[in-house]
Amino acid sequence: MWKDSPGKSKPTLESLLNDRQVITGKHLIKQQKEAALEAARQKAILEEAMAFEQRNRRSRAGKA
Repeated sequence: MWKDSPGKSKPTLESLLNDRQVITGKHLIKQQKEAALEAARQKAILEEAMAFEQRNRRSRAGKA
């Protein structure tokens, strides 16, 4: 059989891991945990902002 190009070799698993084209199970679990933590942080910030807006609306409505 003929080679497509003699200078080109198949990528190794290690090179794919280094290039972030393939991830391991540990990395996938870590990414999912980090994403869940970030979602929880964003939800807490949103709830805090909503509570702040509700407090401000009530105080403005009372003054007007």
